[in-house]
Amino acid sequence: MEHIDGNVINRDLTARMKYIQSFLGWDAANDGKLIEACKPVLAPILTNVVDAVYDQLLKYDITAASFAPRQSQEGGATVDASVGDLHAGHENIKYRKDFLKGYLVRLVSNHDWSPESKFWEYIDMVGKVHTGSTDSGLKHRKNRPALFVEYREINLLLGWVENAVTDIVMGVEGLELQTKVDILKALNKFWWIQNDLFARHYIPGLRESRTQDAERPLTWIDKLKADPVFPIVSALVLLAVIFGWKF
Repeated sequence: MEHIDGNVINRDLTARMKYIQSFLGWDAANDGKLIEACKPVLAPILTNVVDAVYDQLLKYDITAASFAPRQSQEGGATVDASVGDLHAGHENIKYRKDFLKGYLVRLVSNHDWSPESKFWEYIDMVGKVHTGSTDSGLKHRKNRPALFVEYREINLLLGWVENAVTDIVMGVEGLELQTKVDILKALNKFWWIQNDLFARHYIPGLRESRTQDAERPLTWIDKLKADPVFPIVSALVLLAVIFGWKF
């Protein structure tokens, strides 16, 4: 049985990637090449794919709300808008579409899928920037307003994208069925890796936080929660000291 240190993989991205890739059965050589093979398929329909993603996000006010605040620096093309004013051609949405295009191009253009790859640092920064962090490390977000998207919507969108990409791959003519299956399996692993690199910035490691709580000295409130009898005994002891009671 291989030992995995939960605290280490929470701090060290390379260690985390080694664990995730091993658990998911990610083959850096074969799975990576299968994703790279999607580039000629994606290139001619890239704009349509991005448009479809934002059409889906603009169906609901709760998902569109993240794009209402100004997206660029002061004086840029984007503005603070009301959710009801947002539409596919709005400057705020066009700004976000450009980012998604860059993300997808970088995905299918990557050639190093090893745990040490700089690509995973980029994917991790993509996750971090959506939490409202202003120091995610993404250069294009430097000096930009914070971007916050609820993890709930992140998770839902990844599920929607997975289904949409499945339809695209299965609809490609000239590919053998087994090749399509292999591509979809590789992409499925990637979506779950991306999901983890979002979730780690939203959800604290429970084991680590519980360990920290266990090491913290108990307060009076902690003891009350743990044992309701504690305050009664404490009060009796205090009264005994004050009035010199003897038991």
